[in-house]
Amino acid sequence: MDPRLVRRVQAVIQEFGYRPNFQARALARGRSHTIGLIVSEITGGNPFFSEIILYFERAAVAEGYEVLVSFADTETNPDHIAQCAARMQERQVEGIAVLTFGMEEQLAHCAIDVPIVYSGADHDLPGVRNVRINYLPGYRDAVRHLVEFGHERIGYLSGRLSWSSLRTRYDALRKAMKLNGVSLDKDLVAECDHTWSGGAMGMNLLLNTPKPPTAVMCCNDVAAVGALKTLAARGLQAGKDIALIGFDDLTICQFTQPALTTIQFAPRELAGLSFQALLEEIQSSAKKTNFEYKTRFILRESTCAPRN
Repeated sequence: MDPRLVRRVQAVIQEFGYRPNFQARALARGRSHTIGLIVSEITGGNPFFSEIILYFERAAVAEGYEVLVSFADTETNPDHIAQCAARMQERQVEGIAVLTFGMEEQLAHCAIDVPIVYSGADHDLPGVRNVRINYLPGYRDAVRHLVEFGHERIGYLSGRLSWSSLRTRYDALRKAMKLNGVSLDKDLVAECDHTWSGGAMGMNLLLNTPKPPTAVMCCNDVAAVGALKTLAARGLQAGKDIALIGFDDLTICQFTQPALTTIQFAPRELAGLSFQALLEEIQSSAKKTNFEYKTRFILRESTCAPRN
């Protein structure tokens, strides 16, 4: 093309503030270049899923895709995930990533004819990619750390065990403890909400048991921060009076007092793996990468030996 013509066109675009019509361009090309992302819990102060959205969108935009985000409100409507997926298909998304960690089965019998990728689904479903999550490495190393300190009474703030993702974490913890020669006492498991207030309440329950645990592991970092509040209210300190370990490795872990030891379940990596798996499906790639995320133990300052 004539360089002079290019400069004239660019000058007109700048003068009149022209913006291309994305939808019209998509119709002309027969592709929307839009993908769907279904998440849960973007409310309630938990930053985990907001970080998932951030890193997933960054990965998508880098490859020329727009992202349509939907929040699966299964608390008020058990079928909401299926409705989210149906609305996305109506908007001609090219694929859907479902990062709800344990609520995916609601889509098993839905008539969705675009590629779907799950992350951490309990089991494989026909025609659906699943980014596997290996919870065991992080739990194994965390329990080993506590056992080497001399802990035998290890408590757990489990979250709702009716949620398959939290049940999977619970089962991984039990296996990790068995591998390290200790057992999980059911009396030291507090099935509380995986929220700030749930963690505070759960820690309160554990401290009120006849023989409280000397170490407590948590289903997520949010519950662990709630547990720190209860400890402070009782004049106790993690890393001195009791050992405390979270799960997720949210940014806040570096700024709590003390800095929170945790198991890394990184939103950045999960979002990246999920997008890459979905991109392979959209592009009908002959090579299907076996994506798996392995948790990792992150040692900071909130653990210690049992007090005599």
